[in-house]
Formats: sequence, structure tokens, C-alpha cells
Amino acid sequence: MNIFVSIDGVLRNTIQKFEYHYIEHFLNSDTDGEEVFSYSVTPPIQNDNLLNHFTFQDKDEFENFLFIEYPLEIFGHAGLSYANPIYELNKLMFEHKDDTFTVIGMDELGKAKPSTLFFLSKNGFLGPNIRFIKSENIEKEWKKCDVWITDDKRIVDLCPKRKKVYKFNTIYNKFFTNKKEINKLSEITKL
Repeated sequence: MNIFVSIDGVLRNTIQKFEYHYIEHFLNSDTDGEEVFSYSVTPPIQNDNLLNHFTFQDKDEFENFLFIEYPLEIFGHAGLSYANPIYELNKLMFEHKDDTFTVIGMDELGKAKPSTLFFLSKNGFLGPNIRFIKSENIEKEWKKCDVWITDDKRIVDLCPKRKKVYKFNTIYNKFFTNKKEINKLSEITKL
């Protein structure tokens, strides 16, 4: 059985780190009285699209901030989604040796990929399979797995029949539900 585990949300709390650096960089920085663009955060923050909750002048500024200026701080130094998710994933992989586990990074560009590899390394991820995919390829990726553990509504919505998806609950995805929901990887008793 092929099992995909989304990195963001399930293993790492990327949004919390993104919000911290956004506030420090755009809202708490000194502008010397210059007329500047009005940056803001619109709560409640959800993981559907960060541009719905954080204002940027344009998509280029957003991508520059996320993938060029602050990728190590956001992707590499993000906190864990809860206490010991990597340990619990390593344990799942050990207990299900006949299954193939792949951790999935979604829409990571520029310096985000090496920053994610740093995050996984520093937290002791022992799995051999790490992939980076684009969100427009979710349907194609579903053909490669049987079970997907994610906090992402797009992945849940595109789950084909005869495949399983576990919604990993976070404070950022309370706006949707799923039949199978977990708060920790250790809650999965049968894959």
C-alpha cells in the first residue's frame, strides 16, 4: 500500500511561522513616515489560500517573501504541528514495513525545498521517500497512492472512490469536515 503524508499541517505548522514573519517584516517594521502599502492580516486564518488572509501588493511579492526572503525561517524552522509527529510517523513506518510511506511537500518553490529537507532532517525523519508536487497535479498524484493523510481540503475533495483520505485537524482547517479525521498520527490504528 502506498501512503502519502502531507508535510504542512500534519508534520509542521508552517502557517504559524509564516504569520510571525509576516507581522515582523511588514507590520512591525519602521517605515520612516513614508507612504506605504497597507499590509494586514485578516482572521480567522485558514489554510485554503494565504493570500485570502495576508495582504501583499501582488503575487510576486508574496512568492518573493515566502520562497526567496524567508524560506528557511518559515519552512525550515517552523514548529511541529504537535508534540512528536515525526516520531509517530517513524513508528507507523516501522510497524507497517510492507507499506510505502512518502512525505509530500506541496507547491514549494525556490529555497523552500532545501528548507523543508532541513526541517525533516533536524526533526529525525527516517523515511526514504520525500516528494514535492504542485497542487494542480493532485488528481494525478492520487493515482500513485492508496491513502493520503492531509490537512488540505483540495486533497480531501479530490479523493477517488476506493481510496482513503484522513483529514488531519488543525486550527487552520476547521472550515471543512471529512468522514475520517485525526488529531495525531498515533490515532491511526488501521491503514
